[in-house]
Amino acid sequence: MASSTKNSLSLLFMAFVLMAVASELANASSFTVYRLSGCSGQSQTYRCGCNNLLYMGGYRFTYTGQTARMYNTGNCLGASVTTFSSSGSRCAGVGWRSVNLQC
Repeated sequence: MASSTKNSLSLLFMAFVLMAVASELANASSFTVYRLSGCSGQSQTYRCGCNNLLYMGGYRFTYTGQTARMYNTGNCLGASVTTFSSSGSRCAGVGWRSVNLQC
C-alpha cells in the first residue's frame, strides 16, 4: 500500500514538473522566419536551442527575456554575427543560416 502511494506521488510530482517546463517554453522568446519577402508565405517559428533556418525571406523576433544569436553558418558553428536582446523584425531577405535561442 505504501509503495502504491509513493508511486502515485512520484507520478504527480513528475506531471507538475512537466507542466512547469511546458509553461516556461510557451513563454520563451521566439524567432519566426518567412519564406517570402514582405514577411509572407510559409513560416517557421523557433524557440530554445540551436536551429537551422528553413526560410530566409524575412524574420520577426519576439523577445520575452531570452536572447537570440544569429549565425551565417548552419548548426550555430563559429562566431555569432548578431545578437538580439529586444523584439524586432525585417521583412526582406536575410543571410543567416542558424539561430541559437538562449533558454
